[in-house]
Formats: sequence, structure tokens, C-alpha cells
Amino acid sequence: MKYYDILQAQLKAHRDNLSYAIVTIADTDGGTTRTEGKMLVFENGDTLGTVGGGAVELLAIRDAKAALTTGMGGLRSYDLNNESAAAGSHCGGAMQVLIEVIGKRPTLVMCGAGHVGMALMPLARTVGFQVILVDSRPENLIADAIAMADRFVPVQDHEKDIAALDIGPGAYYVIAGPNHDIDGAQLAGALVKDGAYVGMMGGPPKINSIFAKLRAKGFSQEILETVYTPIGLNISNERPEEIAISILSEMLMVKNGKDRPAGV
Repeated sequence: MKYYDILQAQLKAHRDNLSYAIVTIADTDGGTTRTEGKMLVFENGDTLGTVGGGAVELLAIRDAKAALTTGMGGLRSYDLNNESAAAGSHCGGAMQVLIEVIGKRPTLVMCGAGHVGMALMPLARTVGFQVILVDSRPENLIADAIAMADRFVPVQDHEKDIAALDIGPGAYYVIAGPNHDIDGAQLAGALVKDGAYVGMMGGPPKINSIFAKLRAKGFSQEILETVYTPIGLNISNERPEEIAISILSEMLMVKNGKDRPAGV
């Protein structure tokens, strides 16, 4: 296994937004099978590369899986004289490995390729978000916006298609469609996705109208009260660029468990 194979696998994991751990031999002493090596350990248990095989590798895989669960890596030390004897092996010595956890990027689902969406997507990517753009307009009309996203998902039925997105819980949904009907459909689709954040552009008349329609469809007042709307912190002058900053600021507050400052 060449190091460039490891690098290619890491790039693929980044593109696919997969969590994985990097296990690197940091130090050895005595009769270990290897003095250097690197291994990737994925959430599903798959591995690539090696840190020596045998008992030490099993221990490293165990600890890497645990690190993926907690999100915390670090140095791990193994006394192979004891561990190998317990496993019926004759290998000895000691090994120390560094486990680094590479977590999934948070996901922004940008519903709408308008001015605010085009301002928000590049900002979100700079702070580590994977960006998925959802829109129903022809691709040639929104080509510039599509280029800003990691992935573009064309939709026809906004509610059903957003609800059917292959996106797990914890994503961030920003609703900024071209009209009230589309916004309402996008919001209905996002509210069934167990997102970490669902925010919608609009003032009180629009919000009240859309919420009334969603209540009539069976959405509870409790779930509607989880929507961040009017969206963003109250810090912008209503220019798209400043609105985007206010939205991203609110998303980061949710992501990082911060409280909204008084009056903002």
C-alpha cells in the first residue's frame, strides 16, 4: 500500500463527506513488526493501510472506532509483550500510535439559488460546510450558483423531493425560494428531515401565511416554533451579502451551542 493510495482514499472520503480516523505509528520500541505505517479506519469498520497487523492492529482499529464515536483522537500506547501473549503471538516490544479523527462536514442545504443563496454558499464553504443546492429552475439559468455548491439537486415537487433527499439528521436548511408557495413547500419538506437548523426568509405576513397553511397540513405549532424566522441575526442592512453573514452567524451559533446575544 502506497501513501498516495491513502491520500486518494482521504480525498474520496472528503468528497463523500465520510468520517474516518487516521492511525499513524508515532514510536516503537523492541521487536515490533513495523516501525512506520499509516492506516485509515472508517465508521463502517473498513480499513486501508496497516500499522503492523496482528494484535497491535486490532487494538488500533478498536481505539480508532472508539475515537470516531467520541470525536476525540490522541496518542495510544500498546505493550505488545502483554497484548501479543494474550493473543497467542510471539511479537513483542511497544508501539505508540497517533489517532486523528476527521469528522463529517456539516451540511448546508441551500433551498434557492437567488441573491442570498449565492452570497451564503461561498461563505458557508469557507467555514467548513458541505453545500447542497436545491432548485427547480433550468440549470443554464442558475449555472453560477451551481458552481458555488458541492452538489446540485434539481427538484420538481419541492416538498416531496426535499423530504426524499438522501441526507441524514443534523443538516442545516435555509429556505430562500423565489415565491411564497415554493418557500412553503420547501419548508414542509425540510421540517421532516430532523435538521439541526431550519431557517426561512420572510417577514411576519409571509411567515404567518405559510405557517397557517402548514398547520392545515398537519404540522404542529411546536414544530413550527423550531423554525428560525425571520432568519438570521438582526445585524444586516438587508443587502444580500449582509443577510448571508447574519444567517451564517445564526447557523454557527446553533452549531457551536452558543446563546443568541440579547437584542440580536
